[in-house]
Amino acid sequence: MRKKLALVSIDGNGVYNLKHMPFLGELAESGELAVVDSIFPTLTDLVHTSVMTGVWPKDHGVVENGYYDRLADRKVNFYGYEVAFNPHRVIKAPTIVDLLRPRGVRTAAVSGYTMPPFSGTDVRIFPPFFASDKMYRQYGRDWRKDVWVMNSAIYLYEECKPDLLLVHFASIDGMGHDFGPLSEGALRAVKIVDTAVGTLWERMKDEYAFIIFADHGQEEVHTWVNLKTYLRKHGIETLRVSSGGGVHVYLRDPNQTEDAFEVLRRAPGVKEVFFRDELSHLDTPLSGELIVSAKPGYWFCSHRMCRGIKGESHWVMGMHGSMNEPVVKVPLILWGFENVELENAGLMDIAPTVLDFFGLEKPGNMVGKSLIK
Repeated sequence: MRKKLALVSIDGNGVYNLKHMPFLGELAESGELAVVDSIFPTLTDLVHTSVMTGVWPKDHGVVENGYYDRLADRKVNFYGYEVAFNPHRVIKAPTIVDLLRPRGVRTAAVSGYTMPPFSGTDVRIFPPFFASDKMYRQYGRDWRKDVWVMNSAIYLYEECKPDLLLVHFASIDGMGHDFGPLSEGALRAVKIVDTAVGTLWERMKDEYAFIIFADHGQEEVHTWVNLKTYLRKHGIETLRVSSGGGVHVYLRDPNQTEDAFEVLRRAPGVKEVFFRDELSHLDTPLSGELIVSAKPGYWFCSHRMCRGIKGESHWVMGMHGSMNEPVVKVPLILWGFENVELENAGLMDIAPTVLDFFGLEKPGNMVGKSLIK
């Protein structure tokens, strides 16, 4: 068995993309492929933090893309450099990098954006930090970013030869948001990322095993819904409603939780409403009193552009976060292992598998299992 490991994340790469990815399709045939369910709400930071810690959001603290601090009345965001360089300001559980460091396992990481769960490695290449969202949309979301990620990963391999190399490609997700999944722009990114992963594999295959996964897929959206405005119309005030296809609703008065539940069940675009204690993996005060999943074609918007209750989603064409199948079903590929068992596999099995690969038993609080037989 190979002695080194590459853990590759392809952001936004729902299983529907595999038929457009000839290299990954061939790799899956020579290795092992499982179609697994993502973790609701299907959001990049929540899922990656869960994968890298092996514990649920209620334990690591990242219940969405960051979390809302009720006491400070502010969103604690994942994207700033403070968290990127100091991930445990937000992540309240050790990552696999933390657990492997005392064993002398050398680690390196590169990502298409800040990706705090990949921080803390011995070597870390950060992407450019964009102070302007307009600049990020112009230069930071498309396939060129992932060519940079590929080249940076090759540099880390050639110069550092880490035992564990973490690589995160982001352009499929960015292009999906802007143009919709399976759009011309998204499929261009799909093609580029497939080629990039193939290039890495060709360079590293003699030394490295590979675990390749996606955090979520995307679905086409046509309508945004402002749940904050909708609830206010029905006499219920909120502290915050997050954005996406699956959102947390933080109520100003928690005594209105049952009333808000009934109101939200009738809201446009709402498919499912949960009390947080119904979702054990999110049962923490950091979560909203209620968590909502969207119907296909809808997403929930709290941006200032979303005035009124609902409107045409002309600037966002793809979204994730919901429990809908295109978003939830993602590929998990293992290659270069002597013996693996992917029956009933899930994303939460990645952390125990990585630890097992390097001869380390998983801590008792990790919820998954090693996929190595």
